[in-house]
Amino acid sequence: MTHPDSDTLLKYVLRTLEETDESIVHDHLLTCEQCRALQQNLQGEVRRLGEVNLHIEMPAPPRLPRKLRVPNAVTRLAAALAVGFLMGYVTAQISDRTISVPVQQRLIPARMVVPSSGYIPSQAVDLKISRPR
Repeated sequence: MTHPDSDTLLKYVLRTLEETDESIVHDHLLTCEQCRALQQNLQGEVRRLGEVNLHIEMPAPPRLPRKLRVPNAVTRLAAALAVGFLMGYVTAQISDRTISVPVQQRLIPARMVVPSSGYIPSQAVDLKISRPR
């Protein structure tokens, strides 16, 4: 086997390698003193990094200027309008009693001759629709 690179050895030290790769690296470390020394150095560095005590203070986000703050009355009004809109929409969807009516389709000729007047002659058709009760 060729020597594993430093990233693979670091993953081995951190135990993030897959089992097959881990066993291959383990077998290689049993026979290669150079890689074993590098692996021990990496273990020492990881151990030292684990002992570092970091304390980071995050600054608070800046407050908005008074001009950009929204008054409570405006917020309440917007919320009330949104709730009213949603209630009206839901009520309209629930109470909608649209009846679908099948309509006979007519074929449209591929080419239509339009008189020079520009008006297309048409004829009104009365349809009697019976609604189920």
